[in-house]
Amino acid sequence: MIPSINYAIMADALHALKEGNIRHCEALGFTLDEINALDQLSLEELFTVSRAATPFVSITVRHDILHHLLAQARQEYRRQQQIKRAIRLGGSIALLNHYFGLTSNDVCLRRRLLGVSVPYGRTPEPDEETDAEIWRQWQKFRVENLESPDALMAMIQVTDALLPKARGLSLTTVWKRIALCEQEVVANRRTTYAG
Repeated sequence: MIPSINYAIMADALHALKEGNIRHCEALGFTLDEINALDQLSLEELFTVSRAATPFVSITVRHDILHHLLAQARQEYRRQQQIKRAIRLGGSIALLNHYFGLTSNDVCLRRRLLGVSVPYGRTPEPDEETDAEIWRQWQKFRVENLESPDALMAMIQVTDALLPKARGLSLTTVWKRIALCEQEVVANRRTTYAG
């Protein structure tokens, strides 16, 4: 049997009262007299009131808050999916910390949960052909701000596009190569404008 709204509110109010949180009871809509009366009910009286068929509480939906919470939930879901995707594509602890603020323990635990194992040692450098292809693919998806979540999504797309051809390519390798190439582009622009 699903507990009535009376029961749920009474349980919440009594829990707040037990902790001395009278403001919470007031926020639920109880007056001080009602809070005092609740506090003095015997267990049997409390049971009778909480199980009454007639609801003493009405519910209203705060649509603005609900819409905000739904948007937050969607955003958090997308973030969790991005983290999983980044881990599956070989995102390093440094990359996951940089874009998501995850600690090394968080990353290791998530890898274990996803069944992702990471080879020991340094990530192998891509050959010249793969390196050039990373840059070509990056030009298709390029995002100005490399620090943004959009840039990470673009790098994930680059990695996905190249994975069938470049075995062992990781998101971390793509990230490092793109960052290095972007630094070279900026340096070349400075040299050009300075000259």
